[in-house]
Amino acid sequence: MPRFTDRTVIITGAAGALGVGTVRRFAAADARVVIGARQREQVADLPSSTSPVNRTGPLPCHR
Repeated sequence: MPRFTDRTVIITGAAGALGVGTVRRFAAADARVVIGARQREQVADLPSSTSPVNRTGPLPCHR
């Protein structure tokens, strides 16, 4: 995967297995990752487990 330094990606549905994997791949490629999920609790621990420099963060999506 190419480097994504200074790039921002938005991942919706980040609470599911595919979303978690996608978040981890982009975080490993140095992207800033915005995590979208219906319930913040589902992705609350995801940033700390993927990004040692805190370039990943949740974005609560409401219906």
